[in-house]
Amino acid sequence: MKKAELRKEFLQKREDADGLWLIEKNALIAQNLEKYLLKSTFKTLHSFLPQLTSREVHTFYIIELLRITFPEMRIAAPYIIPGTKEMKHFLLAPDSELVVNRWRIPEPDPNTSESVLPEEIDIVLVPLLAFDRKGYRVGYGGGYYDRFLAQTRSDCIKVGLSMFDAIDQITDIDEFDIQLDLCITPDQIYKF
Repeated sequence: MKKAELRKEFLQKREDADGLWLIEKNALIAQNLEKYLLKSTFKTLHSFLPQLTSREVHTFYIIELLRITFPEMRIAAPYIIPGTKEMKHFLLAPDSELVVNRWRIPEPDPNTSESVLPEEIDIVLVPLLAFDRKGYRVGYGGGYYDRFLAQTRSDCIKVGLSMFDAIDQITDIDEFDIQLDLCITPDQIYKF
């Protein structure tokens, strides 16, 4: 299927999902991510923050879990530079001030947060709506993460978080699409 069709289908699947189902899936994703991270020594993790009132993977819950399990790990989050398709990245501390952008996504306040360069990041939690068995993803269509991931080190691990399993194939992949290294779902960890 093509990205536009998949975007529409998976947005609807999330919208139709029962609230308790979403809570359970989020908890299972967090547990699977924690199991994966226990086998690693990442120093800086970058996470997207969920759009307010959306039904995205609840990364605030994941971030709190990571702070407890990996207190030495630095956690960063994106800030979209207004009027551009570019992002800057800032440390996300427990007391960080957040601002809400025009898409209703909380972001670290760039005036009060410490900057993090893309090359400092060891692992990125990538937002998505759907992904295929080769590790390609369907995002929201802005290309922000594909641009950002192209700036990270070649050994930076790109991890999708999905409430749903892989589809067979996204048919309109282009040269700007960046492949994930793995995708964590409630039921398993896909490695590509």
